[in-house]
Amino acid sequence: MLGHYALPPLIPTFSPQRRKPPKSGEKGHTEFASPMKHTNKNQSIDALFRPRNVVLVGASDRPDHWSRRVWDNLRRFHYPGRVFPVNPNRSEIFDTTCFPDFNTLPEPPDHLVIFTPAETSIRLLSEGAASGARSATFYAAGFGEAGDAEGLALAAQLRQALDDTGMTIVGPNCMGVACGPSGFCSIPDETLQELAPSPIAVAAQSGAICASINRALNELGLKVSYFASCGGQFDCKVSDFIDYFAVQPELRVVLCYIEGIPDAAHFFAAARHARQNGKTVIAVKIGGSESARAFALAHTGSLAGTSEVFEAFAREAGIVRLASLEDAIEATEYLARCPLPLGHNIAVITNSGALRNLITEAADRTGAPLASLTQATQHALRKALPQDDITNPLDTKRTIPTRQYVSCLDALVAAAEVDIILAAEELPRDDGAERRVANLRALEEVSLRAVAIGKPVVAFTPFITSPTDFGRAVRAQIPYVPVMRDIDRTMRIMRALADAGTRKISPEPLFAPPSDQEPARTWRARAAKLSGPTALNEVESKALLESYGIPLPQERLVHTADAAQAAARAIGYPVVLKGVSAAIPHKSDAGLVLLGIQDADAVRQGVATLIERIAHLDAPCDGILVAQQVTGGTETVLGISRDPEMGPVVMFGLGGVWVELFKDVSFAPPTLDRDRALAMIKATRAGRLLDGFRGGKAGDIEVLIDALVNLGHLARDLGDIIEAVDINPFVVCERGGGAYALDGLVVLRRP
Repeated sequence: MLGHYALPPLIPTFSPQRRKPPKSGEKGHTEFASPMKHTNKNQSIDALFRPRNVVLVGASDRPDHWSRRVWDNLRRFHYPGRVFPVNPNRSEIFDTTCFPDFNTLPEPPDHLVIFTPAETSIRLLSEGAASGARSATFYAAGFGEAGDAEGLALAAQLRQALDDTGMTIVGPNCMGVACGPSGFCSIPDETLQELAPSPIAVAAQSGAICASINRALNELGLKVSYFASCGGQFDCKVSDFIDYFAVQPELRVVLCYIEGIPDAAHFFAAARHARQNGKTVIAVKIGGSESARAFALAHTGSLAGTSEVFEAFAREAGIVRLASLEDAIEATEYLARCPLPLGHNIAVITNSGALRNLITEAADRTGAPLASLTQATQHALRKALPQDDITNPLDTKRTIPTRQYVSCLDALVAAAEVDIILAAEELPRDDGAERRVANLRALEEVSLRAVAIGKPVVAFTPFITSPTDFGRAVRAQIPYVPVMRDIDRTMRIMRALADAGTRKISPEPLFAPPSDQEPARTWRARAAKLSGPTALNEVESKALLESYGIPLPQERLVHTADAAQAAARAIGYPVVLKGVSAAIPHKSDAGLVLLGIQDADAVRQGVATLIERIAHLDAPCDGILVAQQVTGGTETVLGISRDPEMGPVVMFGLGGVWVELFKDVSFAPPTLDRDRALAMIKATRAGRLLDGFRGGKAGDIEVLIDALVNLGHLARDLGDIIEAVDINPFVVCERGGGAYALDGLVVLRRP
């Protein structure tokens, strides 16, 4: 899959022009103009990153006090504005004047860096705002993070202060922000390495993680342009920073470490905004527990986890979700230097037979597809490299001369079946590897040609090692070539990046408001009377499902044995009998499902058995359901789960009695269309069965797709009152035979 890239700007903006810091006590300040027009929130964040001056509130010269660290970092990063320590008990600190309060400052405060305890910090925030401050770094913790009453009361006070003052803050319980272009830094970490204008921004809910990411990227020869440690996200959230980064022209990648998303709709809209502007968001998302999952009355409750659900939404927003920070660092190395791949098929060149075997196995383990080379490509490679075994990975046997190396690379770049070229290369440790150095430099030249037709050229080392000074010097000469580490990690990340690069990003929002039309109003009125999550009985559940186009077998609810016999005659034997009670959501477990009822006598006996069993369970009997018995087909499960952050989410997977054992499920936002429904199906082993696995007959996937899309409509229209929906089994018959919800459970909640 070929396309065209605009060549990215050169990366060596990593060494910023040094600014001479103002002398202590100088008047005047430097104001940094925003590079483009922003929304009001973006303007507020711009003021946060580019303050006119900085006030260290509660400054202290105690050893290791955070105020000293921030003071030192502002000097070290050459912040050009004035910095004012404030402490009513000191007249001098850090060899400069210390002011007793905001009113005695030589100019109005702009950014407050507040080092005091929680309650005092709230008061100082309000006082600073009254004196003209626009933004603040709010370090203090104790705002109900542990759910304590005192902390929650302080949280309410802080929110009220923010509403009253209109201040922009990062925090509470954060580690501040930093901006390479402005030289501003409120992160109190003395190990924080050089900041500079670059293609990279970082937003994290952990300050320590910011510093660790900074060090890891510096090790790769990369700098970071923006850091935002968001903490409690009372004001500026991760989503706000993503939205701001989306319009910064020099940025190409936004790396996020996320523990909670309080504003999912805005978060994913911001990620889409970034993607539309040519930036890619990488997310490492943790969190979620069994107790935070969907209501346990439905099987789907035990299947939905916040990580899996987040990934389903993230895919739709163009986010690259990775499982670890190590993978995220490697992906950032790639994206800072290369655009996203436009296809999946990988060609690899190496000079080792053993490495060729390791690469092949790693590709198989990670699901990264190796391109099948055409005869034309093999011919071109054999012309450049006269040897019999022309394969992918290509083993050159040794470090070949540069001209020959380039010919091999050019043959792979020209191959229509190849989307990504990986070159196994190690950075030399010292002098004496002239041919390897020449080949690395040639790799850069090939990369510049290849990227113009949409093909990234990537170097990777088989092991994770730290480069020597000589190796770093060589690496600096190939800024457009990502150099990744570890075979499995490289393959895993390239697959994830290719998935993101080839995925169509729909312009439609991932969240839609609930419907205000009938029958939604009727169900909402009923849910408003509930005291807590409440399961509907099977008949009511299926009535709701049927109104949204979920196909059902022939069924009739009866209350007597005579009526059951009449219903069975009308439907046709064999039939299924079910005892219906809203108090017993899982009928099979309670022995309330009787299969293979063949005649009228068996119907009468079955009705008596079910009524007796329901009475023994001390549950009310809502009737007996007589249903058409559907045989054959593939048992699947369809459902809606309520994620604590994302809200309703549609689920599909392998159903029947195996649903909780195998947990072969996939998820999608309620706004899914037919293409996304098909992708959900194909992402599971159930999808392989429905495709006709090992000569089996294919299932009626078109009907299944309709059901998933319709279930999404239900989740959108009634998302505020649906706690869970469990359709298990949803039997998909052979192609042309339809599909049926044999059982259904809807759990309502108060809107």
